[in-house]
This record gives sequence, structure tokens and C-alpha cells, in this order.
Amino acid sequence: MNQIGISAIATSVPSKVLTNFDLEKMVDTTDEWIITRTGIRERHILNPDESITDFVINSAKEACQKANLTAEKIEFIISSTLSPNRISPAQAFEVAKGIGANQMFGFDLNAACSGFTYGIAIAESLMKTRQLKYGLVTAGEQVSRFLDYTDRASCVIFGDAAVAAVLTSENPEHLIIATEMGAFPSMADEVTIGGVSHLINDQRSDYYFRQNGKSIFKFAVNKIKEIYETFPAKVGLKPEQIKYIIPHQANMRILDAAAKDIQNNGTIFLNNLEKYGNTSSASIGLVLNDEWQRFQKGDYLLLIGFGGGLSWGATLIEW
Repeated sequence: MNQIGISAIATSVPSKVLTNFDLEKMVDTTDEWIITRTGIRERHILNPDESITDFVINSAKEACQKANLTAEKIEFIISSTLSPNRISPAQAFEVAKGIGANQMFGFDLNAACSGFTYGIAIAESLMKTRQLKYGLVTAGEQVSRFLDYTDRASCVIFGDAAVAAVLTSENPEHLIIATEMGAFPSMADEVTIGGVSHLINDQRSDYYFRQNGKSIFKFAVNKIKEIYETFPAKVGLKPEQIKYIIPHQANMRILDAAAKDIQNNGTIFLNNLEKYGNTSSASIGLVLNDEWQRFQKGDYLLLIGFGGGLSWGATLIEW
């Protein structure tokens, strides 16, 4: 069976930066309050005339350039988004049009903040079962447009961003050696964003992002620890052989709580929360891109997504 690897990744974020000091002028909060509770100092936010799709296209073009790959060779695009610019066409087809990938199939998926790991898992399966050579997994999120900026508990958390990763079975590097997807549907209402019915009926309070912070904290911390302790065994590894963990960048309190015991094994948690905030399914890709040059051949990386659904996903990479 063909091995699949990630050959390149690229990201794109809006130029507009919304700092904690900017938020102090918008809502009852302070820089100290936000940093203490989230670890976030600033986030990138789309301007009203900007489209997240354009940022995904930019990321996809750059990722293909890094991989020395022409768009004509892209066989599929899987786009993760819970916040597309349009319901139809799918973001995947808009990206394909934008980069000139005219021989592809594609679709969008919504697994909330687990979307990037879901996308990699599905892409790996497709490439192995259909003998495909090249594909793109993207994540494009504009959660800032689904926020109530009078709610200080949620509006300080999120930023906007786009990511694109090239996957290949042709002389692959950075091998994907295990993937997993899962969910706890009984907790589906713990993270919500409304839809068309709420807009039609002008139910804005139900349309905006809402979450049960306490239950999400417990779920995320426990799931990160569980995946770290059990998932590497799928390929005969011990947890302490994992060099780096790249978790979904939800909240620094979550990451610190999860890392407390794990880092005693020498495993390093990576984060960039303070400069991007929570970018939903784009967050893991942002860290992977920022830290790309840090990794050495033979390092094991564990990507862990968790979020609305409640969903979770994991990707184990051998660099």
C-alpha cells in the first residue's frame, strides 16, 4: 500500500490585526484579563470587503509552489470550513477555480476545529484506495463574522486564517503513519453557531458562536491526554517517542493543563496562540507552517484536533 506524506504547507492571514487593547475599546475587558484566561495577545481579522476564500486560494498557490507542483496535477481538494463565504459552490471548488486545478474532485467538510485532522485522514484514505498522487487539504475560517462583540467571553478568542497542505504518494516526505477521527455527538450542543433559520427569523442571539467553556475544557484536556497515551501504540510507538504535539490552538489554559504531565516525558507542546488566537480548523496548520524548519528527520509529530461536535481527530507524522 502506498505511503502518503505532506510535502508542503502554506498559510495566509488578513493584514488587519485586532489587539487586546483594541478590544478594550469595544467590550468590557482588559489585556490582562484576556491574556490570563486565553494566552492571546492579538488576532488577524478580515476587513468587510475581504473574502476568506481568497486567502485559502493564496495558501493553495503557495503550497503548490513549495512542492514544485502545477495545479493541473492536483487530483482532489478537501476544504475544511465551518464558516464558508458561500453555502454553494463549495469552498473546495472555488479554490480549484482560483488555482486552475481543473482535473480535480472535491468537497467541503465541517468538523469544526478538528477539520484539518479530519481532512488529512480522509485524504489519506482516498489516496490509498484510489491510487491518487497529489491532493490538497485546506482550512479556511472566518469565525470573526460569527461573533457577538458584546460577549466578552467569546469575542476575544477567535481570529481568521487559511491553510493549505499538499499531500502526495509520489516519493513522499513527512510520512502520515496513522490517523484517527472520532466524536461525542451527545455533547453536540456544547459548541454552536446558528444558521439560515436564525438569520431569517432575526434570532441573532442564537446565530452567534456560543460554547460551554467548562465542559469543553474538561473534554479537551482529557482527550489530548488520552490520544497521547494510546494513539502511538497503533504503529508500535511509545508516548515518550513523540517529539512534538501540535494541538488545536483553543485556549492556553487547555494546553497548559494537558501539557502538565505529558511534558515530563520530554514531549514538547507547540503553540502560537498569542499572535493568531483560535482560528478553528486552520490553527494546527498555522503552527505546523510556523515550526516547519524546526523539525528534524525522524521526529514524530502528533497533531490533535478537538472542537464542536464534539469532534476530535489525530494525525501522527514521521518527519
